[in-house]
Amino acid sequence: MQKLAFESAWDRTLAEKDRHEIERVFSGIHAEGKEGYQAVLLKTAFNHKREFLITVLLNNYSKIPMSLLGKKVVYKEKNRTIGEFESAYTLEIPAETSMPWTFIFPAGSLIDPLDGDSGELIIS
Repeated sequence: MQKLAFESAWDRTLAEKDRHEIERVFSGIHAEGKEGYQAVLLKTAFNHKREFLITVLLNNYSKIPMSLLGKKVVYKEKNRTIGEFESAYTLEIPAETSMPWTFIFPAGSLIDPLDGDSGELIIS
């Protein structure tokens, strides 16, 4: 059965409003019969350093932990690749667990301009 977990720093610092929104999104996920991994987009933003931030709910439906280390991370809008990088994040998501996470694309790393439409994050 899929469970929701928070990385320790997230658990300590996450605003109540954001926690409730993540819990709402998680409660709408139907994990039965799903396999592999899924990233559900929660929000995007630029920070003061002009880095592009993508916050997602990472769903590991598999029976083994999912490591982000060395994974290719791609953000797309309308099937166009907007940005990509190889993950150096050491986060490991336990089996059958969902966790929120924010991916940071460094300033100037986007290879195509944003449309402003809701995109998708693909991890492979």
